[in-house]
Amino acid sequence: MKDRTRVAGYGPNDVVVVDRLVGDDGIYVVTLNDPATYNTMTVGMMKAVAQAFDAISERAHPDQNEDDVRVVVLRGEGRGFAIGLDIGKLDEYLAGGISGNTDPWRAIWDCPFPIIGAVNGPAVTGGFELALACDVLLASSRAVFMDNHAKYGVHPGRRLSQRLIHVCGVNNAKFATMSSFPIEADLALKWGLVQQVYPDNQALEHGSLEVARMMARNHPMMVKRYKKLIDDGAMGTYADGLALEAASDQTFYQDLTDLQATLADGAAKFQEMLAWVAARA
Repeated sequence: MKDRTRVAGYGPNDVVVVDRLVGDDGIYVVTLNDPATYNTMTVGMMKAVAQAFDAISERAHPDQNEDDVRVVVLRGEGRGFAIGLDIGKLDEYLAGGISGNTDPWRAIWDCPFPIIGAVNGPAVTGGFELALACDVLLASSRAVFMDNHAKYGVHPGRRLSQRLIHVCGVNNAKFATMSSFPIEADLALKWGLVQQVYPDNQALEHGSLEVARMMARNHPMMVKRYKKLIDDGAMGTYADGLALEAASDQTFYQDLTDLQATLADGAAKFQEMLAWVAARA
């Protein structure tokens, strides 16, 4: 596409590619690039996803205000987001050693930058888990989520059983997992599984980049702090979360490398917000 430049390709036949949007927004796009298989998650693709996200994480600057990366968009090429592992090839997966440095879910969880999942079609089992590893999920009307662990007789191992509880509640999590029920886009929105539904895949592409730009234009250090606070807080109690926020607040301002520039930028954005409010009053 003309609005982006290729940064890298990973895996056999570049089964995962990374592009950077043209401009100064710091938006990187990771594409699962095997549309003929609806992005079936082979061992090669899993390792390629891990390589791609680890390489993006390594771009983090010691001074977070100078980060080259601000936001990552994860998408699937073609008519599917990702449909998980071919269970008939489970032996290949077991022999492939998908753990640690080669684990794509670990690489996404470890990424310090916000990740938007742009779900354009089926996200099934491992693909569902991949989507749930993202920070925000946007979907087209063609999106559908389905967990087939119970159908296949294999055990989940990438947080799906617990993540679904946090995202859409205990009973919805039981309904989705025990029945392998297909959760289409409108139902996913009602459950809070996705944050926005777009009418088609073209609108999804446009919308995901618009949301990415909104994130990229915010203060990079605070965006990353919010991600960590919310992720860590979700792992504990409400009281634990309050303690995490208080501790982060104690260090945030001393970690800023240019407080005056931050305040000046904030003041300018306050004026923009006033104009926004006035236009709607």
